[in-house]
Amino acid sequence: MDFQPDAGLDVFRAEVRAFVRENLPADLAGKPVGSVRSMRADLVRWQKILNAKGWAAPYWANQDGGTGWSVLQRLIFDEECVAAGTPTQDGFAHKLLGPVLNAFASDEQKAAHIPHILNGDRLWCQGFSEPGSGSDLASLRTRAERDGDFYVVNGQKIWTSYAHESDWIFLLVRTDAEVKKQAGISFLLVDMKTPGITVRPIRSIDDCHHLNETFFDNVRVPVANRVGSEGDGWTITKFLLNNEHASAAELPLLRRYLIQLRKLATAQRAGREPLIARPEFALRLARLEAEVTAVAMMVKRVAALEQDHSAEAHALGSILKVRGTELQQRISEFMVEALGDHGAVAYPEPHDTCDGDALPFQDVGRGIANEMFFRRASTIYGGTSEVQRGIIAKMLFQL
Repeated sequence: MDFQPDAGLDVFRAEVRAFVRENLPADLAGKPVGSVRSMRADLVRWQKILNAKGWAAPYWANQDGGTGWSVLQRLIFDEECVAAGTPTQDGFAHKLLGPVLNAFASDEQKAAHIPHILNGDRLWCQGFSEPGSGSDLASLRTRAERDGDFYVVNGQKIWTSYAHESDWIFLLVRTDAEVKKQAGISFLLVDMKTPGITVRPIRSIDDCHHLNETFFDNVRVPVANRVGSEGDGWTITKFLLNNEHASAAELPLLRRYLIQLRKLATAQRAGREPLIARPEFALRLARLEAEVTAVAMMVKRVAALEQDHSAEAHALGSILKVRGTELQQRISEFMVEALGDHGAVAYPEPHDTCDGDALPFQDVGRGIANEMFFRRASTIYGGTSEVQRGIIAKMLFQL
């Protein structure tokens, strides 16, 4: 691709930067972000500001109610939001479910859900993984049996991030156990207030609550809430998982880490000088920054391939997933190391309040240890590194 500067993109970046500077409330700027998304109140407030501007859906086409931005424009938007410290959007709704609704949902389903997503009135979680059905998603056992105009759903999902804060869940269920396992899956939209749904917290290794077990006990879901035809769930899921390969590296997260690491290195002292002045530290930081820059260049390449609908984007997206998640782990480990002895302190998670006396480096160190622990799973969720390497090998062989 052409890496020469684009004056049009420079103008666009200036527009985004000016909007964020003028419209981001001061009390939201730079607030800690949870492992996946911001606190609900912050997320919703920022989403309504974006919606009023017409920027509610940066990743969607114009005809779907989105901005119609190119992939490179979306990357710029993400970069400027990270640099300004804005709250996140609901990634489950905007990057996963939204494209599915736009491509497969009926007009009635779009009218029922899209406006609420755009205005931040309805938050979503994802019901895919089950105990014993992680990487082998097609082996899921949660079943949905037809009863007139309803499905009766029974089963269990696990690792349902933010199910305790979500209004709805998009859910994979088995509607036919007699056919090939991939062919018997359907895609449902379920109101989390429906009787029979139980959400139990999972406190993960980072000692935070963002994961859950979700149980379905004779939950009655209208057939009208099924997206696509019965048995289309696998096709829809492949579309969902293949969408936006350029986002696989989580580049905004890596850049947020580097910003946080530089703040920490300025605040932390090694003897009489700030940590950033130590040559060995500065060298390691520079190497990490170079690696993130290399990932950013590859993200732009994948974005260009996506716009050309090239098959190479899929394999390179898997490469980005592997490289990006490995970098997440290494940088988060380095941040804990930079805290020195204070790295052993049990800092509160970003969404908790801190009672009593202030902890050392509370402003810049808050959530670092939690984040490092959480990122142990980043090479597992969304497709393990082993699975990604298999995809890479298969795709490159075909190319």
